[in-house]
Amino acid sequence: MPEQFGWLSLVPPVITVALAFRMRRVIPALAVGILSACVVLFAARPLAAPAIAIDRVVTTAAVPGNLQLILFSVLIGGLIAVLRQVKAFEAFAYVIERARGGVRKRLVYGFTWGLGTVLFLETWSNVLVSGTTLRTFYDRVGVSRERMAYFLHTIAISVVAMVPINSWAAFYMGLLRAQDVAQPFQFLIASVPFILYCWASLILVSVVMSTGWTFGPLRRFERAAVIPREASSASGSTAPPCERVGLRAALLVATLITLVAVVLLSLAATGGGDPRNGDGAAAVLYAVIASIAFAALASRLTGVLKLRQAESALIAGCGEFAGVAALIVLALTLGSLIKDLGTGLYIASLFETSLPRQVFAPLIFVIGALMSFATGTSYGTFAIMVPIAIPLAAASGASPHLLFGACIAGGVFGDNTSPVSDTSIVTAAATEAQLIDHVATQLPYALVSAAVAAVGFLILGFILD
Repeated sequence: MPEQFGWLSLVPPVITVALAFRMRRVIPALAVGILSACVVLFAARPLAAPAIAIDRVVTTAAVPGNLQLILFSVLIGGLIAVLRQVKAFEAFAYVIERARGGVRKRLVYGFTWGLGTVLFLETWSNVLVSGTTLRTFYDRVGVSRERMAYFLHTIAISVVAMVPINSWAAFYMGLLRAQDVAQPFQFLIASVPFILYCWASLILVSVVMSTGWTFGPLRRFERAAVIPREASSASGSTAPPCERVGLRAALLVATLITLVAVVLLSLAATGGGDPRNGDGAAAVLYAVIASIAFAALASRLTGVLKLRQAESALIAGCGEFAGVAALIVLALTLGSLIKDLGTGLYIASLFETSLPRQVFAPLIFVIGALMSFATGTSYGTFAIMVPIAIPLAAASGASPHLLFGACIAGGVFGDNTSPVSDTSIVTAAATEAQLIDHVATQLPYALVSAAVAAVGFLILGFILD
């Protein structure tokens, strides 16, 4: 409770943020934050703090709802790997490429939105598939790779951040569960409209696509891009990446439909017929397992992949996402410890005497944006800000959905703009743009979206008061 720990309740999150800034690595920062929280909570037994911290991590991971979300986060990596092994992403990209009816900007932009929206499972796959598929199209219509990188990066991360049935959503639900939110999936659905930075970014991309609005460093690259690139880009004949591309592309679409359908059916089943009352953690876990089974069996029955190959891909893919699982476990543990320390309530007691609650949402957004830009990580920002924002909302009477949306929006901003963000690096590689050029040309547009979001959070703070 804040009366018991006072300013000491701020020590763990401050240490975590400081280490994340210093090391640019989130997992070690979270581990130290957990240890420091245990030292504060059990000050009478400081030497036992390491053992207590380990026990707390284990017990947090063993909570059924948390374990379901952790398993989902790992298995989604396995599902992506199975689809990669089938070459479903490549085939889908090829089908889209061959379906063009003449290369025009409007058509290229439509493909950009289509790929960015359909590939909602994970940001890396989204950007890589979109980038490798659309590079030549952007060259042919005289649009710079830097503008392309802005479009692909912004659409991918905004869509993935707001879709409630991927690994990001599992992370959100775990953080909410740690703050005793009764129905985290339903809470997440209700909060999506308040992730204002993502909405503002998607709207701005639409405006830029339709008007060609260009300002800042991007002007220089756009002038150079008026002359199309190498003739190889304009040849128009591309060899199929594999046999039976139509079948493989259909397999991707059918698997995604399976994922969404099983989520909805599971929510209805676990909610007594009402999806609004369903168990979100269980639903997404059932859905990813069903989708893996469908992808593997359909691949085997159609002869494009053997079950042994699917098994190997599944195991390898789960291994690739082990780091995500570790991050989730540590973030959930730190969140529960911050709750025990009463950090959010203590901050609320400080803010109540100095700031009106209407400014909490823009303040959380700005702090989260600065933190994520400096560290290059959205997950680390979520892990620190959500355990502060939810109790702050409860104590102050501010809208919890609005403050949660501000946390997510702030974390996405840095992931979308920071030169040390993994998605920035992947986007630069996928579009064959220089990283520093991508960051420099995208940042002015991102700042416009951030300014709109900040004003929106302030206005909603008064409207929802």
